[in-house]
Amino acid sequence: MALKRRTKISVSFSMSSMTDIVFLLLIFFMITSTMVHPNAIKLLIPKKATKKVEVTKFIDVRVTASSRYVVAGKWMGAENVEARLLSTFANSDKTVVKLRTDKNASTGDVARVLDIAESNGVKVILDIR
Repeated sequence: MALKRRTKISVSFSMSSMTDIVFLLLIFFMITSTMVHPNAIKLLIPKKATKKVEVTKFIDVRVTASSRYVVAGKWMGAENVEARLLSTFANSDKTVVKLRTDKNASTGDVARVLDIAESNGVKVILDIR
């Protein structure tokens, strides 16, 4: 007695479900990538200078790559910078800091000088060469 199967097993593979999954993943990644915002600092850069600043007295401050400071021609460490700048600011009302940094100077060292000047209401000019 020979029994035959009524249903045949197909050896072909349907790719339609696989392409659906690929398109769904593509749509998902396209939507999520547009929602990601990069962390950036918003800078307000002036378009043109309209006012000239008259400088009666300025202090040369240089920040080196080895975290040393040169204030008015004198070398000093980070602990003495604030006292030196504060004593100079007290002597004159129109003092301006002319800040020059080395290429490899630490951002924290530069920020220290900027913070001291800002807390005392002193203008800072960046000397870029």
